[in-house]
Order: sequence, then structure tokens, then C-alpha cells
Amino acid sequence: MDIKFQIKEYKKELILKKAGDFLEQKGFEKTKMADIADYCGISVGALYNHFGSKEELFYEYVKYQIDIFVKNLKKGFESLGSPKERLEFFVKLKFETFKSKVNLLKDTVAGDPLFFAKLNVNKGNPALKIYEILAKEFERMENLKTDDYIKLACLFHSFTFGYIEYWLNYKQDSIEEFAKEACDFFIKGIVK
Repeated sequence: MDIKFQIKEYKKELILKKAGDFLEQKGFEKTKMADIADYCGISVGALYNHFGSKEELFYEYVKYQIDIFVKNLKKGFESLGSPKERLEFFVKLKFETFKSKVNLLKDTVAGDPLFFAKLNVNKGNPALKIYEILAKEFERMENLKTDDYIKLACLFHSFTFGYIEYWLNYKQDSIEEFAKEACDFFIKGIVK
């Protein structure tokens, strides 16, 4: 790999971390690229050199956050054996991640679950790798009503969004108990 490319990617990652901090505090919709550049301590031109638009920066930020999530998910799975334990861990990790980014999620644009579909269909949804991980766990389960594991993964992912929204806005009980409840409720609906 070319050293210039590595340096550019490292700079991009540093900007994503810093810009992410800003977006998590201030939100996406009303933020300008100049605000982000100022917060990062770089020129607007340097920011545009790495990201062609605010939407592209946000897309890359979310993609970066998903990569971190997947890394933490795989690490957590190492000590867990059953699919149910792993699904509960997924929900718990998802709850913790969303709780740490609650201000950004309240933003009308950033909190839109169809953001990626509206942003750029050609780039794809960076959450697909999460669906593939979940699908493997559903494939390991017995007596399911369907063998479309990707469908189950997508439904589970969306189902847990609803639980998280409820939890963030109304409940605030123990994450572990709520994660277990979400898994139990979903699994009961998909088992014969």
C-alpha cells in the first residue's frame, strides 16, 4: 500500500473522529461544513478534500461507527456460545451505542432510519455487514418459521430500533434486562 494513501486515510480517520464528536454534540441538520472544519482545526477546503459534501461526511462517519460496532460485536461474541446469548449481546451493545449518541439521534435527518436509502443507493447501506452477522446467528437456531436468515436479521435489527427508541424516551431501566426482553419477545415470534 502506498504511504501517501495510508497518510490520507489516517487523516480521514482523525477527521471522522473529531467531526463525529461535533456531530454528536450539535447534530447534523443545522451544521455547516465550515462549523465542522473549524471544530477540527482545518480549513474548509481540507475538509472538502476528504469529503465532497456534508452528507458524504455523515455517511462516512456512520460507516466508521458501524465498523467500530462490528469489531466490538465480534469481540463480544468470542466469549458467548449460543445464538440467543449473542443476539442479547448485540441488543445490549446496540443500546449502549445509541445511548452514547442520543443527541445525534434526536436530529431529524440523522435519526431517520431511511437516511442511507435517501442519501445514495449506489453507495449501499453500511449496515449490511451487521445483517450478515445476525443472519449467521439465526441460521444456527432451530425450529424457525422461515429459513430466510437475512430477512430475520433485517427484521430483528428494525425491531430492536423500536425497543431502543422506547427505552431512550420512556424506560431507562437496566440495559441487560431490556436487551433480554427484546430478544425473548422477538424469538418467540419466529420459532414454530
